[in-house]
Amino acid sequence: MNKERLRSLVEGSAFTAVIQFLILASAVVFVLESDRDVWGLAEYATHFLILDWLFFVLFSAEYVLRVYIEPRKRDFIFSFYGIIDLLAILPSLFLLPGFRVLRVLRFLRIFRIFKATRFILAVDRLASALRGIQQELLALAILSLMLVYLAACGIHYFERDVQPEAFGTIIDSMWWAVVTLTTVGYGDVYPETGGGKVFTALVTLIGVGLIAIPSGLLASALTEARVEREIAEEIVEEIKEEITEETKKES
Repeated sequence: MNKERLRSLVEGSAFTAVIQFLILASAVVFVLESDRDVWGLAEYATHFLILDWLFFVLFSAEYVLRVYIEPRKRDFIFSFYGIIDLLAILPSLFLLPGFRVLRVLRFLRIFRIFKATRFILAVDRLASALRGIQQELLALAILSLMLVYLAACGIHYFERDVQPEAFGTIIDSMWWAVVTLTTVGYGDVYPETGGGKVFTALVTLIGVGLIAIPSGLLASALTEARVEREIAEEIVEEIKEEITEETKKES
């Protein structure tokens, strides 16, 4: 079988459906294996191991096949989908239990499903919107790090004598700063002094505004991307209509 026929087979709907099934099946098996005792599946440990290696062999074979049929192999290997496919098979090469949990990376292959459907268009618009506001997001990330540092310094000043175990150092205080600025508020550490409480209130108000900024930026960028797409589609439709009218006139 030549490469062209092999390519049409790999990119066909039947092959894609099989890969989609394997992706979802591997995710389900990973979940069941993690809770074998809860589901009463502890006696099937060998079966899970066999399935794990079966997924590894099938995904590895598919990856090698895709590399083989690609005319520009280097571009595919270092492309987004090429890296995703590679990450799907690497974890099974590690036999140590601590590394085997990385098998969850197989679920990243769900992007293959997006590629085969219209959902990839939405992903492309989202990526385009993020690229459009990347400078603003970078500035926001730097500002956030500065605020975390200042908040940690402030709460350390107010609480270091009262709660040295939680706020004894600025590094210890950074956990509180991150939790408070993101408005998560786990409640594991909190101020006890009057000054610390007032300072916490101010930091929380700043955090609420900080969280709202990226949401607003992304919403605005997505709206602009959608408007640009609609304008482009209207232009294409107008061009098609003009070509059709000219063809009718000529005929």
